[in-house]
Amino acid sequence: MKDAVAFLLLIICCSCSQTETKDQKTRELEKKEFKQNTVKRDSVKNDTVEFISYNDNFDYSQLNGKKGKEEIDFINDNNNDRSLLRGDLIAITWKYDSIFIAGDGETPQNAQWIVSAKKIKDGSVSKFRSEYGKEIKYHFSKEDQLSDSYLDHLYQLAEYYIANSNKNIIKSIIKKKDDLAYSVEKREREEKQYYVLGIYTEFEHHINTVQWLYIDPEDDKIYEYDLADDRLIYFP
Repeated sequence: MKDAVAFLLLIICCSCSQTETKDQKTRELEKKEFKQNTVKRDSVKNDTVEFISYNDNFDYSQLNGKKGKEEIDFINDNNNDRSLLRGDLIAITWKYDSIFIAGDGETPQNAQWIVSAKKIKDGSVSKFRSEYGKEIKYHFSKEDQLSDSYLDHLYQLAEYYIANSNKNIIKSIIKKKDDLAYSVEKREREEKQYYVLGIYTEFEHHINTVQWLYIDPEDDKIYEYDLADDRLIYFP
């Protein structure tokens, strides 16, 4: 009787093991077939987009761009260049390929992969750097504990605003090559947290703030602060 039970348990264990092995092989085969079918189905495409930003904080690095009013995200793992600036016009070659998201059962998903990207026209920030030719200074409270990478990110947003501002005073500062700087602080407004940048010039130790900006850390949207009406104006 004991022998019969042991034999039965052996059969069940073997069956479970075979099933698990079969399921694992099936999943691997599905992944392989998915990728092969994706590559076969989608040929390489060419496009022209306006560069917005890089994002290297996820499993796959990204290049974010804009075509008309539509924002587009591309997987950028095969491209090590990080020299593009916001507003640059770029020619990209891309194709659909698969990605596997960790924590999602590694289920394959379609994504737009960049094969190559090349700048074909300077954007506003590139032109500003060429014309102004100086670094923008900034200072912040050590209590805010901002990382170097996020300070660089805020710098890029401040630079983008200055390069695209229609304010005559900012245009004049750039033209005369006066020293530009900004302060950084956290501030709450209507129960929402923002990073506030105070753009200013300094002459003989006298600070002249020319514009306050509110940065939404959730989506990086920039808002001009209208002091007269105490309101935020979205800056596209």
